[in-house]
Amino acid sequence: MKQSKVPEIAKFDDIITELLRRGVAVLTHRPTRWGYTVDAVIPSAKIVVLKMPNLSRQTKEAMSMFQDLTSRLESDGYRVLIVPKSSMNEEQIRAFCDRISIEPSPALA
Repeated sequence: MKQSKVPEIAKFDDIITELLRRGVAVLTHRPTRWGYTVDAVIPSAKIVVLKMPNLSRQTKEAMSMFQDLTSRLESDGYRVLIVPKSSMNEEQIRAFCDRISIEPSPALA
């Protein structure tokens, strides 16, 4: 019997699939120089995609680490996009992917 995916994983996989369909090179589960691992990075656009942490399960320390990660990425010139916790239909996934452009990051201009 085929197991269904966890909704959060399926949504993230659908976003990655849509980006790949559009010809966007996406690297997943990439380590950073600060010891964190990001969910996905689009090097050509200097964009990082992160899954929103489950706030009900996170400790204050874990949320602090998430904020530290996003701050460090942004200070290095990355645009950070966070996948919302709410469910997303196909149209919302396409709209999320529309926010990702292949144009250079403003920090590089």
